[in-house]
Amino acid sequence: MNVNLDADLLRTFIAIAEEGGFTAASRLVCRTQSAVSQQMRRLEEALGTALFVKVGRQRYLNQAGQNLLTYARQIIALNDQAVMMVNASQENGEVRIGAPHDIADSILPRVLSAFAKTNPRVHIMLKVDRSPSLMPLLEDGRLDMTLTTRHTERFEGKLLRSSPTVWISSTTLRLERNEPIPLVLADSPSIFRRIALSALEQRGVAHVERYTCPTLTGIHVALNAGLGITARTPEMINRDLCILGEREGLPPLPDINFYIYRRNGSLSLAVRALFDQICAEL
Repeated sequence: MNVNLDADLLRTFIAIAEEGGFTAASRLVCRTQSAVSQQMRRLEEALGTALFVKVGRQRYLNQAGQNLLTYARQIIALNDQAVMMVNASQENGEVRIGAPHDIADSILPRVLSAFAKTNPRVHIMLKVDRSPSLMPLLEDGRLDMTLTTRHTERFEGKLLRSSPTVWISSTTLRLERNEPIPLVLADSPSIFRRIALSALEQRGVAHVERYTCPTLTGIHVALNAGLGITARTPEMINRDLCILGEREGLPPLPDINFYIYRRNGSLSLAVRALFDQICAEL
């Protein structure tokens, strides 16, 4: 038989576990202690099992209660997220998001497309730039959130993913032995520029910077023209590009972390909904 658990009962149950007792929980949920006790009797009746064990005058979660607590938290979290997403879909307004070129070009479109379908009234403003330029915009309140390669404790956020960094070149480019490695790089302060140069210098590999450009589009043009190689995430690969490695005398490269942060202060439902969706899907 299917049993539908009442969200209000689960909220009270969680409050008892987190506050350490019925009395403290009753204050948190704004009910009398007798009302809280009655709610727990209803929850136990619905489940057909006791959830508490009495020790002296105190009641503690038994094993069944401990098992339920994990699921209760998940159920309430999903319930609240569903309500927030539905409410956000009815909102007007604007969400201002920043992203580095790599994510904006390859990963973010899928997430933004899904968000736009469920939030048709929300205007999305996307700022594509380098991480060092995006973080000040978040700090000044000109962005609601940003994806970045920079780690900080100044904003609420999380690590989204770690991606490998690889050497990329045109499929037609042939590196000549005993010749410096030709490089296609973004200008400073690009993290990929720093990764590439540091790896080559530490290994003592001769190299020459053949092409410098601040945009990912420009780097694509140079790679497709066979002007050199670059260091980037694999998302940049297309049918005209390939990955090089130690067989070509190139050193391994470290992984790169991508984070998401949202600005401090109050946030609209739409901003919180997009933030949660990006965290869930990337």
